[in-house]
Amino acid sequence: MGRLLRMNYSFINDDVEIPSISRRDLFIIFAVGIVSASLGLFLANPVSSSFELAPLLNSVTIVSMAFATGLFSFLTAGLLFSSRASRLYLLRRIDEDGTKRAFQIRVLHTFMVTSLFTTIFTIIAFLKPIILDSLAQYPISFSHFTFFPSVLGASLIGSVSLAAIASSLASITDDSRLCTILGSASTIVIGSIAGGSADPRFWNFSITRIMALLSPHNVVRALAVQLSGYQFESTNDMVRYVGFIVSIEGLSIALLILGSISIVLFFAGQRALAKNSTRWPILKGMIPVIELWDASDSPEKLLQITRIRRGLRFQRGRTTMIVGVLLISMFVGASTYSSYVVNSTTIVYYATPGIRENIPVGSWIVFDIDVHPPYPGLFNQIYFEVNIVTLGDTSGNVSFYVGFLQMNSTEFGLLEESIRFELLFGWLNQSYGVGFGIGEELEESYGSYICALKIISDDAPSEESYIEGTLQIIQEAY
Repeated sequence: MGRLLRMNYSFINDDVEIPSISRRDLFIIFAVGIVSASLGLFLANPVSSSFELAPLLNSVTIVSMAFATGLFSFLTAGLLFSSRASRLYLLRRIDEDGTKRAFQIRVLHTFMVTSLFTTIFTIIAFLKPIILDSLAQYPISFSHFTFFPSVLGASLIGSVSLAAIASSLASITDDSRLCTILGSASTIVIGSIAGGSADPRFWNFSITRIMALLSPHNVVRALAVQLSGYQFESTNDMVRYVGFIVSIEGLSIALLILGSISIVLFFAGQRALAKNSTRWPILKGMIPVIELWDASDSPEKLLQITRIRRGLRFQRGRTTMIVGVLLISMFVGASTYSSYVVNSTTIVYYATPGIRENIPVGSWIVFDIDVHPPYPGLFNQIYFEVNIVTLGDTSGNVSFYVGFLQMNSTEFGLLEESIRFELLFGWLNQSYGVGFGIGEELEESYGSYICALKIISDDAPSEESYIEGTLQIIQEAY
């Protein structure tokens, strides 16, 4: 096939030097690299902490955000496989080395360009807090560069898989714009669905973080943490700073899945390139030379051109439909999973019947609750909410003591009164018409707990004094 092209196509000339990348494509890649780096810097949420892993987490978050958009990798692959100049270069490579070799070399070019971007961007990510010292979220020191190999190694490993996937998609679509749109949409949607955005506030933990390693940008984050050898004190701290639980087993499975997808798509892209190379010399506008056929050709040849165009449109449409169906399926699946988790892990242990109840003043109100085990991959949290409707027949200063303790009501009854107050939280003079309460992060703990409440008034007319309000005790997953 390659020698046939050499003999029949006059544009394949050994005397003409065909660059591996045109100046136009190189300029576009450079510009998009700046845009991708800016997006990574803008989207990254810095870790406001002085603990020793903060430099690694901040740097890998910036780099992984560039992976999450997918813009640079997929546009680079699209240009290296589908621009007019790149198609001409690939025809020369196919003519000299065959389709397989030409595809492999082009994937290597894609990896080299993305790796150069990744290396430069990783250096920028480490230098950013040093250059912008006034904006730093942690003490600055050049010793932080001890984490540089871990972040760079993880990023380069991620670049290998992403380069293979992006190159294959570029070859299958044979259109740099479509490749960029589908690729970027896929990485953004998968990254959003998978969750795993690090946020130290537990109420912002992602319910879908169990699927975090489905996203390449989270694989890079997890791999950087593993390569650093850092050990978190608890799984809660790990989720707080990384966004999800990192384990060697989970990371190995994620890398195996990502590698398998890359290999399958690699062979699919290789086959697509073989088919594409037969179209380029025939279809107008595919390569920067005079086309082989023109409008004066025979009706049979023009009919063949029409069939080739129809086949190309079908190939692109089918790819778009497959990607769309996969992304919609993932979105629906993640939404269904989130709804199921929320519904199955929300347990109401007590709720005031009706719109209000009389809550006694001066005596302890104790609820025994049996906290259920946490949902796999998530943590437990429990709330005790008090809403004051009216102050009833009390007046003066009103104090509220409320909290959770890991014991039963019998054990609580044996404690001295002063110790009970020390173990609980107190509020003074809460206004009526508002609610207050306490939430407890139980993490992976479960079993017997109590919710205790005592209201004290400086001026309660009788031992049966009360305030009017509502009580609610709820267990949820986070």
